[in-house]
Amino acid sequence: MTRSRTVRGSVLALAAAFVMSSCAAHPGSAAVIGSESISAHEVDDVASALCSAQGSSQQPGQQPQQLASRAARQGALDVLIKSSLSRQYGESQGVQPDQEQVSAALAANAKSIGNLPAAERPVFRRTLRAYAEGQLMLIEVGRRALTKTGAQNVTEEQAVSEGTKLRNAWAAKNVDVSVDPRFGAYAKDALLNESGSLSVAQSQSATDGGSPDPSQGWVASLPASQKCS
Repeated sequence: MTRSRTVRGSVLALAAAFVMSSCAAHPGSAAVIGSESISAHEVDDVASALCSAQGSSQQPGQQPQQLASRAARQGALDVLIKSSLSRQYGESQGVQPDQEQVSAALAANAKSIGNLPAAERPVFRRTLRAYAEGQLMLIEVGRRALTKTGAQNVTEEQAVSEGTKLRNAWAAKNVDVSVDPRFGAYAKDALLNESGSLSVAQSQSATDGGSPDPSQGWVASLPASQKCS
């Protein structure tokens, strides 16, 4: 089986997903996805590691993009939720990730992982492994589905797109996803920001303050303790 280019680029893909990204959550949980729970502590750890990974992936001379710490945590939780859903869906379809390819993805990203602070490497490696496993499962499910329709020479991009579509349809019918309101709400296959306020923002600064992707000027004005650095 050929190595997955989609998974080999996991650090950049994971960083990109991080930047762009009826039952109540259990006490201490940031989110509950079916039978799986994600703790608020794990979200904080992953957000910190992804912030560092984002910084280490900047090209020489490229202006680093800053993120508000709230947006960093929301991005981290979005990645964790989608990785959980991908793995749960893959298992429901009898698909297991090729561990040789998972190991290859980790090896291909060893330098990027090594550039992180030592304390953040284990959590980033775990997050990257879970992300890679989920992507490989989606690729396999998507490829099988497209092949059954008569498609030939299915690319990884086509397979993962089809697998993601099938995962989302399956999750909508079979998995309850509940999120601590502090982190937003999971709807339309994504973690959405929800301020919980009935007031309407009257200025650009107020609008940025309630946005999961505020302007760089607004983020720059925040104190260091509230920024992903």
